Amino acid sequence: MLPNPKPKNNRKWLWPALTLLIAASWVGNLWYYEAMQLEKPIFLKHYMVLYPNESDWVELTYVENKSRGKKVIALQIEELPDLLFRIDRHRKRYTHHALGTAYGEWRSEAGAQVEKAPIIVKEATVFYSKGPPEKVPIGEIHVVWDQREGVLETSSASGSTDGGGQYSVKVTQPITLEQVDYSLNDRLGATFELTMQGRGDPGPQLPLRLSAGDLLTFNYRWIVPDDSPAAYEVYRTRILMTYKTADGSTIHDRLPVDFNQHLSEKQIKRLVRAGGELP
Repeated sequence: MLPNPKPKNNRKWLWPALTLLIAASWVGNLWYYEAMQLEKPIFLKHYMVLYPNESDWVELTYVENKSRGKKVIALQIEELPDLLFRIDRHRKRYTHHALGTAYGEWRSEAGAQVEKAPIIVKEATVFYSKGPPEKVPIGEIHVVWDQREGVLETSSASGSTDGGGQYSVKVTQPITLEQVDYSLNDRLGATFELTMQGRGDPGPQLPLRLSAGDLLTFNYRWIVPDDSPAAYEVYRTRILMTYKTADGSTIHDRLPVDFNQHLSEKQIKRLVRAGGELP
């Protein structure tokens, strides 16, 4: 009986088929890599209130390719020439991209007690490693030249990666707390929750009388779904308080609120596929 030639014929076509499969996989990976490359860095939208007279700093976050392509090398805001930026290009790395931050700090003389009109900054001039600079939208930065005044001392502050945080202050003299709010409330909506505790009451009614030595505690939580456009926005809000002292003076005070943003690999890919613009 003659041997069956079939196995030999199968082996004859095995290597060409395997080579074709490897080549197809390589081409697929190359196509995917090219599809995930940004034409230029993408700046997230930032919404914050900035107080230059308190040496308040700015952090502008952007996404750029990890290896090839344009890189952010410098940044300036024309309306704020005393704000000097330094670039931290790879604050966080992903498969094909990196999250960078431009940190803006004031020149020492910019903290002088100068009264200026408030402004809203919506663009920044970005300088790239290749090509000319251009103006890019960065959200809305409200610049206010007020000086903070108050009779509250920080007692404790804490924040967590799940979006929760707490801020406690001690009252240094008798006050009557008349109003509590937070900045950017018209934009934040349901993404931010704020509750207050004073004199042991978890939900005190206003106006609230507080004595020297009393603690006033604020609990807050960010509720930002991972798949929402708000997940790609950066917020810096403040707790706003209005209270009267014993001599009848009205004081408008404010407290900072942490915003811990952690974009996942999945979120970065979604942002890149959308060309940086989400609905």
